[in-house]
Amino acid sequence: MIRDKTKHDLQDAADATATAAQSVVRDGKETARSLAEKVQANAHALGETLVDGANDLAAEVTTRVKDAAIAASDMASQKVDAAKESIASEGHRLAHTLRSAAGDRGDGVRAHVLDAVAGGVETAANSVQARGMSALFADVQTFARRNPGAFVAGAAVLGFALARFMRSGASSGDGKTWEDRS
Repeated sequence: MIRDKTKHDLQDAADATATAAQSVVRDGKETARSLAEKVQANAHALGETLVDGANDLAAEVTTRVKDAAIAASDMASQKVDAAKESIASEGHRLAHTLRSAAGDRGDGVRAHVLDAVAGGVETAANSVQARGMSALFADVQTFARRNPGAFVAGAAVLGFALARFMRSGASSGDGKTWEDRS
């Protein structure tokens, strides 16, 4: 009987231990599930925070790049306008010099050629002043495509005239103009 009682007590102890173990496992599972849900929620919140931060950073970078592009465009536009005015004023000055040279040559062929070139330079200078550089480049490209021979000849004449003009400007310390030297 003692054996049976001990056996029965041992069985009750084993059953109580099994029940306690099942309870601990159940509590452990619930704790693990709860902890996993908290980790998942925190990871999701962290992911959203990172995505929001990345979006904010991308928006800030985009805004700064746009601002820098606008500032660069404004600066380039100012420089183009200044260059356009400088080219136009040099064109007017060259046309005036060519007309003076034509007047000094009298009524000959050289005088007529110089006067015609001066008229072309004056027209080009007025076009540069009145229109944008992109429109002028487009016109030059169109002319060059339609009249390649005339374009090359005009470029050569302009090149020779500019070279002579530049050479005379470099050594104009004596007060003579390039037409006085020819």
